[in-house]
Amino acid sequence: MHRLRCGVIYTNAFATYLAGLAHGPQQVLALEYLKASTGPSKGSAWWRMEWWPAHRAPEDCMFKIGSVPVVLSRQSQRGLKNRCLDWRDGQVAVLS
Repeated sequence: MHRLRCGVIYTNAFATYLAGLAHGPQQVLALEYLKASTGPSKGSAWWRMEWWPAHRAPEDCMFKIGSVPVVLSRQSQRGLKNRCLDWRDGQVAVLS
């Protein structure tokens, strides 16, 4: 397991999964994680990934997971702090 400077933890399996995703030059992978804290969806979590042009990513939100440049919004950094990103059974798993 590895830890980013923002406190997010990830496994080798997750890094390998990201490395296998197709992307173009000068692109970073934007990872967004949201978890509802109120309302009827309380406790539900959503995960989204999309490729961004590198110039669009704020420098202080840039990280590397394995060989893949990624951007994590501050909100995602807070939501994933001290949690582990893993790739299990064909899907992303967020472990406490």
